[in-house]
Amino acid sequence: MSKFMEKNADFVHKIEAEIIRLTSEPQLSSDQVVAEAIRYSLLSGGKRVRPALTMAIAESLGTVLAPELVSLASAIEMIHTYSLIHDDLPSMDNDDLRRGKPTNHVIYGEGMAILAGDGLLNMAYEVLFDLCTKRPDLINVCRLIAKEAGVHGMIGGQSMDLTEIKLSDQDATFDYLIKLQKLKTGGLIKAAILSGYYYAKSMLNSDMFTSELEQLFIDYADKLGLAFQIRDDILDVISTEDVLGKSIGKDARDDKLTFVSLLGIEKTKLFETKLHDEIFEILDKLKSLSVKIDFISHFTLVLMHRDY
Repeated sequence: MSKFMEKNADFVHKIEAEIIRLTSEPQLSSDQVVAEAIRYSLLSGGKRVRPALTMAIAESLGTVLAPELVSLASAIEMIHTYSLIHDDLPSMDNDDLRRGKPTNHVIYGEGMAILAGDGLLNMAYEVLFDLCTKRPDLINVCRLIAKEAGVHGMIGGQSMDLTEIKLSDQDATFDYLIKLQKLKTGGLIKAAILSGYYYAKSMLNSDMFTSELEQLFIDYADKLGLAFQIRDDILDVISTEDVLGKSIGKDARDDKLTFVSLLGIEKTKLFETKLHDEIFEILDKLKSLSVKIDFISHFTLVLMHRDY
């Protein structure tokens, strides 16, 4: 196993252990159906991209994988899972398959799925409040997560996605789509990356944490979130249900605004390549500022070229 695979497996192992702990008795009572519904989605696998990014960024800046960092990262995964449960609802993206399994509302009903998502979101904030009780200096990190998960981030983007738009030209529509996806998909990815950055900054008394370094991580987060969504749009066209673990062709079925529906598959791939080049230019600049980018560079490459 390569060093990259070993490190990623270590991140995922720590995350899985923590979310199992957070959803075990007595933290989450097993005598309620909502508890079962929460565990169903949270423990159903997944790439754990966002919490792994939080841990990888913090480590790249010189911190160790302390339990509080794992808890912080796991809270982000809980928020992400809540968003997937709600995103799959009939009133939202209306999907019946997630990670190769029936979606939460298919198993538990729409009302219970809503409660499971709400429960996960509140549990995530319980974890974040517990962290702030022990480490008051992390309050701004936790506030950042709330902001990027809310109307200024993910929820704001979802609202734009649900809103009918009628724009006069392709350029205006493209700008609208960029903003939408930077919020909807990019918001929580940005929260994950910047949480790792600000956590490391809180732990280390170092003059490496300059405004230049911060801006590079912000730019990296914005562009990676956008690239992640573009790959999703492409996979919805070229992948298969077995490989992707969720329904394909949904965007065309629902007549959704995506990069592929707006630009076509070939121009979307060209835009994706342009973004990739810009992201690795940022990573090279981070390396010049003494950030240990080996793992995050490899991880970024895997995300960019994933087929699921």
